[in-house]
Amino acid sequence: MDTLAALLLLGFVLLVHLTFVNINIGLGFLSVAARWRSRSDQKAEEVSKLSLKFVAANEAVSGVYGTLITVILFGLWTGFVNVVVQVLFFALLISVIGIIIRLTSIAAYWYTWGKVGLSTHIILGLIMAISGLLIPAGFRYIFAYMNNPVGLISLSPLEGNVAAALTNPLYAPLLLHTWVGALSIGFFTAATGFAWASRRSEYLRGWAAKTALVSSLLIIPQGVIGFWYWSSLSEHSQLLFYALNTGLISGFSAPTNVSYAFLGMVLIGIYLLAAGLIYYSNPTRVSLAYTLAPLSILSLYLGEIAQNWGRLPYLIIQGQSGLEADLFVNRLIAINTPTLLIAVVPIVVITIGFVVLLYYYLAKGYMES
Repeated sequence: MDTLAALLLLGFVLLVHLTFVNINIGLGFLSVAARWRSRSDQKAEEVSKLSLKFVAANEAVSGVYGTLITVILFGLWTGFVNVVVQVLFFALLISVIGIIIRLTSIAAYWYTWGKVGLSTHIILGLIMAISGLLIPAGFRYIFAYMNNPVGLISLSPLEGNVAAALTNPLYAPLLLHTWVGALSIGFFTAATGFAWASRRSEYLRGWAAKTALVSSLLIIPQGVIGFWYWSSLSEHSQLLFYALNTGLISGFSAPTNVSYAFLGMVLIGIYLLAAGLIYYSNPTRVSLAYTLAPLSILSLYLGEIAQNWGRLPYLIIQGQSGLEADLFVNRLIAINTPTLLIAVVPIVVITIGFVVLLYYYLAKGYMES
């Protein structure tokens, strides 16, 4: 099994999965906010319903890609799964519990619409929205562990300290950055969608402006937390810190230079902050709003590439070296790179088809109603 091919396949599926997950977290909170707003603005109820419909549809696709990630990990990265499950078992339970609550609460929130009091319904919505935060709360332990394997005692024989793994100093800034980033991406996506729909519905122009304002302001705490995480890497994951800053800070060198992705993410963040505020002050600049969603998603991609590609050739970093990815890939599977690339094609086609159907049955239908 070619290590690079296995990495590329996992990376592609992970990026698609994270796209839908991040958008969904933001839209979940937007649905609740609009539902609360409907107490004094009846039209806001339709905005809340539309947001929830996108949440339900996106949840299905993110779940499919989550399953694909599981299959790829167990099939191609069995050694890595063995290490992670042994050391981070209880951390992963957080995500499992979050998924169960999330799916159940989405159904409860939808099917109790108009059947319970507004206050009760808003509480159900809050449970739905907050449960979405539990999913990355567990999985981000894996990424923190890959950057700084707290709790790993030895690989052969495999031994770990489960309690110690939960005290990883990189976890808190990484998780908080993930949460704030997901909210901003979800609201940026909503701002772009509302701006496009405002061509036929003047009412949605106000929602486009408000969501653009909220998402742009979220860039500020995201930057502060990002700096916290960046500075923490200098102490707890030196190799990744060097990979992020090689070429930006003199004297730094690393096996893999991802400073271009890191710098691109920062510059896009600055643009999104400015663009969101400008659009809020002048909602007629619809073309500016159209850039918010794609660039926020691009920023997500650059951030994930910078963090995950920056570890190479290691999969788990230990100071300025680490455990190479070759140690964890499943060599018993004889699949070459061209075969893997062919397997990706139907995945891409299905995803594109879903996005098209989502447009016709939700966005277009809402505008014509």
